[in-house]
Amino acid sequence: MSALIVFIGDLDRVRVTGPNVGSPQGVTVLQGMTMSSKAAPQYESAVRAMSEAAAEAELMHAPVRLAYWRMAALDTLLARLEELRVAGERALPEDIWEQVVAYASRHDAELAGRIQATTAEDLNAVHDAVFEAQGRVMLQLAELRRVPNWQDLDLTLAPGDDEAA
Repeated sequence: MSALIVFIGDLDRVRVTGPNVGSPQGVTVLQGMTMSSKAAPQYESAVRAMSEAAAEAELMHAPVRLAYWRMAALDTLLARLEELRVAGERALPEDIWEQVVAYASRHDAELAGRIQATTAEDLNAVHDAVFEAQGRVMLQLAELRRVPNWQDLDLTLAPGDDEAA
C-alpha cells in the first residue's frame, strides 16, 4: 500500500531520510511538491476489514442466490414439461430428458434417484419428480430467508378451521 504525502513549501527545506534516499521509489519532487511511498496502517486495516465484511456478506447471500437460480432452472424445465403435457405427449424428447438428467445429477440427488427410477417414456412421472424438486427448493429458500412456508401454515391452521388449507 502507498500513501501520498504532499509537502508544499520551499524545496530546500525538505529533508529526505530513510532507506530509499536517492532511489526512484523513494521521494520524488515535482514542481515543489514531495511524494513519499509509505504504508498507511489505518488504510490497510480499513481495506482488510471491508474485504472481510464483503466475504462474510457473500457467504450469507450465496446460498440464497443459488436457491433462486435452482428455482429458475426448475421453472424452465417445468414449463417445457407442461407444454408437452398440454400437447398430449406422453414421452419426453431426448433433449429435454437429457436436461432433466443433467440438472438432477449436478444439483439434486433426490431428483436424480427419482429420475433413475423412471424413463423418458413416462412424462407424468418426470413432471411430478421435477415439481417435487421445486417444492424442496422453495422450502429451502423459505428457510434461508427466514419466512414461513406452506408447511408451517398447515401446522398453524388447525383442521376444521375456516382458513385451513
